[in-house]
Amino acid sequence: MSSQALNQLKSVLSGEIVAPGEEGYNYGIARWSDTASKPATYVAFPKSAEDVAAAIKFGRAQGLELAICGGGHSWSGASSTTGLVIHLGKYLNTARCDPQEKQLYVGGGALWDAVDKAAYEHGLATVGGTVNHTGVGGLTLGGGYGWLSGRHGVTSDNLVQITVVLASGEIVKASETENSDLFWGCRGGGSNFGVVTEFVIKAYPQRPTVFLTILTFPIDKLEAFVEGVESWFETITPDEGAAFGFMNPGPKPL
Repeated sequence: MSSQALNQLKSVLSGEIVAPGEEGYNYGIARWSDTASKPATYVAFPKSAEDVAAAIKFGRAQGLELAICGGGHSWSGASSTTGLVIHLGKYLNTARCDPQEKQLYVGGGALWDAVDKAAYEHGLATVGGTVNHTGVGGLTLGGGYGWLSGRHGVTSDNLVQITVVLASGEIVKASETENSDLFWGCRGGGSNFGVVTEFVIKAYPQRPTVFLTILTFPIDKLEAFVEGVESWFETITPDEGAAFGFMNPGPKPL
């Protein structure tokens, strides 16, 4: 690995890049699932799209595999690598709301918690995840189902614009009217088309109180449960939604 190239990268970054044993490295490779963590050669913490571009160019020149980390919840390990991790979560993690335009401006490494809080201050909400400690980037670029999907579609349906750093290091805007093919691909294609450093997302009026409950059933009720859900689907309204999970709790009762 070229120390000259590394020093040159450090000189242009407004953020930082770290190696094993250095401050911030363990944070940079930690993931929600321990099985998804990998020992990266370097972890870059960009503060801007220009930092991301510089890190990409460095990684390509050094022949390093690249991985992009937003919220770090990829159970498949897609946000980890033994090469270069570009970690957006340390600095590009903010969200702000434009209540007049009803739009949210969200950093590529932000969690939904930041988005929810920014929108809630103005009586607004958007189609975020079903929990607020996951990353905006992974969910949005993968499509994204949320509690408001019945009324407003998936998360990617609500994108207005994205700022993308391409594999060449070029920084572009993409929307319905600018780089529209790239915009189309990023809405569901994951991070395969570039690194998104900012999302602009539609927001909608939202009352402050909602009804939420958790129901659990034993396995011998599965057939009745499925029949009940199928019946509910026939009359479901846009303001209703549900998430289902099946588990084996072991010998101890829940």
